Amino acid sequence: MSVSGPRQTWTDVALWLGLLAAVAGTIVALTHRRIPTGWFAYAPLTDYAFVAGTTNWPVVIGASVAVVGAVVAAFAAGRLSVRRRR
Repeated sequence: MSVSGPRQTWTDVALWLGLLAAVAGTIVALTHRRIPTGWFAYAPLTDYAFVAGTTNWPVVIGASVAVVGAVVAAFAAGRLSVRRRR
C-alpha cells in the first residue's frame, strides 16, 4: 500500500514558475540603477557624460519578465480555481 500526495499538474508548475518570474522581474527592475534623463540649460559640474538615446535594458527586461510571469500566474490560478475536486 503506497501513500501518495496530491499529483502535481502542469498548471501547478506554471503557477509557481509564473510567481517566481514575476518576483524576479520586479526585483531586477527595481534594483537596477536608473539612467538620469533631463534637459539642462548648462552643463552640470559632474564627471558623468550624458549620452542621449540610451536604453536601460535591465529595467525593460525585468519589467517584461514581471508582466509575463504575472500573466502566466493569473492564467494558472484561474485554471486551478475552476478545477474539479477529486
